[in-house]
Amino acid sequence: MSGLAQSQGATAVSGVVPALAHAVEVRQIGPVTMILGDALEVLPDLRGCADLICSDVPYELTKGGKGKPGDGSMQGKFSAETYENDGNLFADMVHWREMGGPMYRAGKPRAQAYIMANARNLSAAQEGFLGAGWRFHNLLPWEKKNALPNRQYMMNCEFALYLFKGKAKTIARPGDKQLIKGAIAAGKIHPTQKPVWLMGHYITNSCDTKGMVLDPFAGSGSTLVAAMLSGRQAIGIEANPEYFEAACARLERVHSGGSSHEDRF
Repeated sequence: MSGLAQSQGATAVSGVVPALAHAVEVRQIGPVTMILGDALEVLPDLRGCADLICSDVPYELTKGGKGKPGDGSMQGKFSAETYENDGNLFADMVHWREMGGPMYRAGKPRAQAYIMANARNLSAAQEGFLGAGWRFHNLLPWEKKNALPNRQYMMNCEFALYLFKGKAKTIARPGDKQLIKGAIAAGKIHPTQKPVWLMGHYITNSCDTKGMVLDPFAGSGSTLVAAMLSGRQAIGIEANPEYFEAACARLERVHSGGSSHEDRF
């Protein structure tokens, strides 16, 4: 990684990350490599690197979820004060059809993947990833303890597409059920931040301790924190400089032993 910026005092992971022609900045924080840059530009530099890809990707939301200011009908990231009801919660939205191929090529020959999506995006997500060569293992619902207000059924579930390439592998805990229940992340840095325990559940089932985890849309770094806490190496890519800095600070804190209650599982 010569010529690329790294955090002071970081320990390099020898031979893990190749030369990165499209990275704006690279920081090594313990076993985690954080890359500031556009995922679709950086991923070709990571060809064949990952044993597991685990990511909550920045997909376009469906219009129709906005209340009136102050009425409390839609809250959090969908409140009328913060969301314009245009489907674009982030500036760096990526279409499903653009993600699957670069992630597929970044995976090793028997890589697995967990890709988060909501109910309305499942069809487009499967089309985008299966069309790129990924094979479908399972659909894994996450039942949250809270529900998102809605005029029809209250929405209290998200989903992980569990995918693979090459020959299928047995997970570490084959007795685990499809449905997993648990709380959302507390003290969010990112509007769609996933809890560390959830990403840790996927990582420890599908990546051994010598494996490499990749999150091309790292956000606040939950996947990377889970990888670090579980003893895996990981690579995270984040295009937004503010979230990149927040994720790096969070990882530095966890690496130094100062993790919060949220950053455990």
